[in-house]
Amino acid sequence: MIKLIIILIFMTSASFSQEIIPMKKNFISTDNGLNKSRTEYTAVPNPDFKGENIRRGNPPPQGITGNNTSIKWSYTDPASIGDFCRVSANGNFNAVSWNLNSPRISLYNNSSSVPLWEFFSAPEGFLNFITISDNGAIIGAGSYHNDYLFSNSGSVPFLNFDLTRLSDTGTATAIEITSGGNFFVCSASRQDSSTVFGFSSNSANPVWSRKIIPTVTAGGAGIQGIKMSGNDSLIIVNTYAEFFVFKTYTGQLIYQGLINPGSSSSGTQSAQGISGDGKIIATINYSGFLRVYQWNGTAYSFLWANQEPPGQFYNWYTSVDISQNGEYIAAGTLNFVTSSSFDGKIKVFRTNDNGSAYWSYSGCGDEVSALSFSKSGNILAASSWGEFSNSSEDLYLFKILDQGIPFYKLNTPGSLFFCSISDDGKTVTASGKAVHARMLGSGGLLYNIDVDSTGVPVSVNNNSFMVKDYMLNQNFPNPFNPKTLISYYLPENGFTSLKIFDVTGKEVAALVNENQFRGNYEIEFNAKDFNSGVYFYRLESGNFSGVKKLILLK
Repeated sequence: MIKLIIILIFMTSASFSQEIIPMKKNFISTDNGLNKSRTEYTAVPNPDFKGENIRRGNPPPQGITGNNTSIKWSYTDPASIGDFCRVSANGNFNAVSWNLNSPRISLYNNSSSVPLWEFFSAPEGFLNFITISDNGAIIGAGSYHNDYLFSNSGSVPFLNFDLTRLSDTGTATAIEITSGGNFFVCSASRQDSSTVFGFSSNSANPVWSRKIIPTVTAGGAGIQGIKMSGNDSLIIVNTYAEFFVFKTYTGQLIYQGLINPGSSSSGTQSAQGISGDGKIIATINYSGFLRVYQWNGTAYSFLWANQEPPGQFYNWYTSVDISQNGEYIAAGTLNFVTSSSFDGKIKVFRTNDNGSAYWSYSGCGDEVSALSFSKSGNILAASSWGEFSNSSEDLYLFKILDQGIPFYKLNTPGSLFFCSISDDGKTVTASGKAVHARMLGSGGLLYNIDVDSTGVPVSVNNNSFMVKDYMLNQNFPNPFNPKTLISYYLPENGFTSLKIFDVTGKEVAALVNENQFRGNYEIEFNAKDFNSGVYFYRLESGNFSGVKKLILLK
């Protein structure tokens, strides 16, 4: 006889009057020793509905032809589900969490679907949360009652923070690590409160801890997400109904707010968005609102909101990401066509456009589960559950300036739950379930995609997207030995050259000599073969020409 177990992720047992709390619910049954799952949603009626329901999106335009993007390798697990996946910034390593049956964390490289190592976690845990440093040297995991750090060379953790040592224990949930892997932030979730911790990666004793007791009880106190700014300075943490921004290394709270100020009972079970420098943040909720804020020096000021228009039911924003320079915001939706039929959209906004979508891609079939920008912000990966009938794709890759026309699409046998992209946009990892998320079943999917990124920038710094004119910045460090970074901003597309000259005016190196898109760039100059002395670098693009001095001291 099949035993049905209903698991409500981080959902409190308290009563919320007559309000409906929109939630994602995972139903698990055990059949002959094998766990199977399906997911359901709470559709919330729209009281202002006037009788004309939302329709599915029109068939979207076809992707660009002639692109060489392809699957490098894939893996289908017979029993476990691939929940989270993270590719290192350099694109060389892929960390994946497998759950439901045989829960574990696996590390892969780009050459094979055979894992470099696997760590089998406690079967009592429902989810394994993972993170990875930029170079893939350190992998972090939040798993049941433990937070672990691993090196990429083996599956034995070199750090283990045991939550049972705490008087209030909790379940290990979201975890993030700094780009260099020297510091990480993790969380312990409970029904009435949760705790966020900051650790140096060489000690199992926290540097700081902050207890979160929500002022809004809707949806419970469990940590639903943590995201770290690209420069490692800030983290945005959220429960179902509230969000908090902390300084990464000290735990200082600098801002907090409601996920949905208009209706606190309508929050989210998704992580929120933060830009590379932390100056732009975005929140999403199950009333279909995307809200964007900008740091004004003392607090986050509200910029604008966009609502995914409701039909008979409220539609949801289910995923969000912000480009490193804060210029673009991508958000994914779940649209309730009826209470039992669904669709999804991928919407991209420019932060300066006051909430009007730059472009939108509809017809994703169901929830858009995850979004991930390359560091330049010019390539976007999006994963989806796809149609229940398997008639729509589950992975989409876009060049942002192509106005919502994907250059690559992948239709899988099931649903994708997560995706992650490398800094240069050339590697995408996607994980999910071998049958549709709403279908009772098991088995997992994992894909490693080799992306043809022809024609887009591969490096960008964190300068403000607010810049409207050409800008050539002073190299850093200066003086230097032997490497330095030269950054600049292009306000429009065009042929660009960046060259190095000696004091006689002789060209000694050409760092850039190609067409480049509008955006921020950061180029490394390695002078290991040069003599000490004064040099000059010149940027030319469009009608702009700028020169600055750099000093090499060996």
